[in-house]
Amino acid sequence: MIKSVEKNITILIPSKVVDYNLNNCIKKIRKFYKKIKIILILDKYSKIKFDKNIQILISGNKTIGFKRNMGAKHVKTKLLCLIDSDAYPNSYWLNESLYILNHKEISSVGGPNLSPKTDNIEKILVARSRKFSFVTLNPKMKSKKTKKHFLNFLPSCNLVIKTSVYKKAKGMDSKFYSGEEISLNVFQNKLGYKMLFDPKISVFHMDRDFKHFSRQRFIYGSTGLWQFLKYPCKESFMLLLGSLPTLFCLCFPVIFFNEILKLTYLIGTMMLIFLIVMNSYKINYKNNFFKSLKLSVIIFIMPGIGLIARLFLKDKTFKGLYTQK
Repeated sequence: MIKSVEKNITILIPSKVVDYNLNNCIKKIRKFYKKIKIILILDKYSKIKFDKNIQILISGNKTIGFKRNMGAKHVKTKLLCLIDSDAYPNSYWLNESLYILNHKEISSVGGPNLSPKTDNIEKILVARSRKFSFVTLNPKMKSKKTKKHFLNFLPSCNLVIKTSVYKKAKGMDSKFYSGEEISLNVFQNKLGYKMLFDPKISVFHMDRDFKHFSRQRFIYGSTGLWQFLKYPCKESFMLLLGSLPTLFCLCFPVIFFNEILKLTYLIGTMMLIFLIVMNSYKINYKNNFFKSLKLSVIIFIMPGIGLIARLFLKDKTFKGLYTQK
């Protein structure tokens, strides 16, 4: 089985630079598949030497979608595997995917991206928050307890797809800094392809601390409206929905128009505060309520700030804010 996997699958890993996460990802892959071809797509050339089955492509400072599309052009195997540089396997996770994708009607397969154990309280709280749909586009992806089933969305941090389908879709929309897989999922759904979730195909996916999670939420919000307008679906709607709390807060001047609007705004504000506090209680861990409260504010407010900032800031600014940490 291992030889079949190595013969039929190529792994694409986009990354800004060669860092600890990328090296760890490669190390974990090599633990299970010694000879499988890996294509790294980096911002700039690295002097670090890798084994002969690793190919390095230089993309410049581009989006993850652009990097994956670039890497896919060099894939000659029947299947390509997408994994983030801050994710890693802990099993022969590709064995099952090879069997599943022998079925003609199934175009892609993925599984859980789990949070690894850590002592960092911020990362623990972020991991706990990702179990909710307003944080993660599909929270079922965060659990191995979810049963095998067909679905309409698979995240690109842990995805195996037929190379022919990826190229037929012309890859992912490279204009977006987040949610880049939405366009690929929409394409598969429109053509009637089936996508399968299998709990056996699991990887671990690093969680961010508050600083980098905040920047991630900001970037998510900056693409939500445009994703929904171009690729209307449940996932793009959820991205857009994340910006509503901030947009609601900016409607503060309506309280000066009449009493009805004032009452409506005050009720809405109380509901928002209630949701933030309740979310803080749900994700709280070891009596870190105030940290949980801080994280909840980030979750509810940062996407809207990102959406508004997109109207005024240049693309270069977003490139600088985007982080893979």
